[in-house]
Amino acid sequence: MVRLCALALQAHQLQTVCGGDGTLAFGAGLSDPNEPDAWLRDYTGLTRLWIEVGQPEDKPLLKACNKADAVLLYCFNHAAEVWWRSMEAKLARPQNLSVWRIPTVAAQALIPMAQRNMQLQATIQEGVLMLGDGTLNVDIEPIRWK
Repeated sequence: MVRLCALALQAHQLQTVCGGDGTLAFGAGLSDPNEPDAWLRDYTGLTRLWIEVGQPEDKPLLKACNKADAVLLYCFNHAAEVWWRSMEAKLARPQNLSVWRIPTVAAQALIPMAQRNMQLQATIQEGVLMLGDGTLNVDIEPIRWK
């Protein structure tokens, strides 16, 4: 669900970065550690945006920074603050890396929405993602760490 939120939060990039001529999609990140969780590629095949979710090691993120114009990481686990304290210095140098924190309470509120046949509505206003399924609504306001 957090991967879905990350994709929704970056949906505007398809128009902004690629002028609508590209693909914003989930990657093979869950099954292949060398691929992103989601990405934006233009029609020339360039990876314009690499999106990771979770608390990865520094080396795969640094490799991703060399493969894409921009890399975004969305952390959401309850231990994300501890992880970030250990990684902040290691990830300080890449200028094309942004790190965001999805509050744990918001991430956990998404769990009941996860259904086999989901129909979700997403609205973004002033940096807040409002996600709803007709019954439940969750507001997600990512916090920028880097």
